Amino acid sequence: MQNKDRGIWNRNLINLLLESMADGVFTLDPQGRISSWNQSMERITGYTAKDVLGKTCKILNFSSCFDKECPLNFEVCGIYKYELSDSKECLVRHKDGYNVPVVKNGRVLRDENGSVIGIVETLTDLTELKKARLEAEESGRRLGEMYQFDNIIG
Repeated sequence: MQNKDRGIWNRNLINLLLESMADGVFTLDPQGRISSWNQSMERITGYTAKDVLGKTCKILNFSSCFDKECPLNFEVCGIYKYELSDSKECLVRHKDGYNVPVVKNGRVLRDENGSVIGIVETLTDLTELKKARLEAEESGRRLGEMYQFDNIIG
């Protein structure tokens, strides 16, 4: 396989990997505009790539990442400022207006010269986990009530 063919194959493989991931993945260019968007981001947020490409992540209306709202200025973004964001639990606003609980991770992307070429972020949807947690809490509460009721009768 020649270098050109290998490069094309690698790009295709990377695209397949990104599209097959359960986590949402998107990138921002150095101006803070969304430059890529995978299918899981569409599922989590309701926005298609066409809806968001070229726009800032402000469209996602993240709740308090770094204990602040998403800034309009890319250079004061916490990910850009601190070079990373590890497992920040926050909410992202779905296109239909409701909040989706997510864990957000981000990293600054640099080229081989160390220049910032953007940011990559991943979102893990916590909706099902939160539902399961609430169901478990409710089951525990009901079990506790049944136990108390049995003690009253016995």
